Amino acid sequence: MIALWDTTATDVAAALHSERQSSGGTSGLALNLVVIVDEKDEREAEAALTVASQQHPCRLLIVLRRDLERDEPRLDAEIVVGGRLGPCEAIVMRMHGPLSQHAESVVMPLLAPDVPVVTCWLVPPPQVTGADPLGAFAERRITYAALAADPVEALRVRACDYTPGDTDISWTRITYWRSLIASAFDTATAPAKSVTITASAADPSAALLAGWLGSRLGVTPTIQDTEVERNSEHLPGIGGVSFTLENGDEIAIDRDRAGTTVLRRTGFPDRTQTINGRTLGELLAEELRHLDPDQPYQAALGTCTGEDRLCGADVVAR
Repeated sequence: MIALWDTTATDVAAALHSERQSSGGTSGLALNLVVIVDEKDEREAEAALTVASQQHPCRLLIVLRRDLERDEPRLDAEIVVGGRLGPCEAIVMRMHGPLSQHAESVVMPLLAPDVPVVTCWLVPPPQVTGADPLGAFAERRITYAALAADPVEALRVRACDYTPGDTDISWTRITYWRSLIASAFDTATAPAKSVTITASAADPSAALLAGWLGSRLGVTPTIQDTEVERNSEHLPGIGGVSFTLENGDEIAIDRDRAGTTVLRRTGFPDRTQTINGRTLGELLAEELRHLDPDQPYQAALGTCTGEDRLCGADVVAR
């Protein structure tokens, strides 16, 4: 580990090269991962990024903004290659004063060449992520609406500024729900007539689930606002989903606080399985597997926010 105080991007690049040489470097980098973190959440973010980097060796550039009112710019950096943050080349950058508003001037010279760039905001994101200096050069941009003061309103902002390549961790939280619902419809003999989601109306994952179901089934789901108990911060506040089919059959999936789900279908025995909450690192690792535009997310976001331009006929399921 190398610590540099009151340094420059040039000195950081030189120190990174030296550390790579002495430690043997990290071969086969899959991507550049730029992460903007609030200083109070640094420990949790580093734990999550360690999990993600174990599945996706990367050059990890962590940006922490400090002392925004400070008159003089200053950069402090910590370089870790193959250390506590996993099999990655990590640079933790604390940017003070005016420099914090121009983080791209430090980040861009430190990007590994010839591999994709993913930018992730673990803070409230800028108004237009695709035009933000830290998002404009990225193939993928990951936000987390659940961190916003008004998560559902945050989704509307994301819909208004949507650029192909955008996604949100609130969407990743419902991967298991989408998989379970899709498998439940393997035996359906008629289209859905109505859909009811039991969930917290303030949960952005519930809104995105409603958007996904609406875009796939052509039915507008009803969200039955209920505060759902959760055993994990990153488990969506969804307690159940029920469907009535046009032939009168019913499909229902209910989940209790422990994560046990029961699938009930007309004419079939009940099926039980567990949906556990995943850590932030596991959610990030899933998102990093997809470097192409996430079209189902685009359709779900457009449907749940009423942004029609995102709901084109060419949007297909992944």
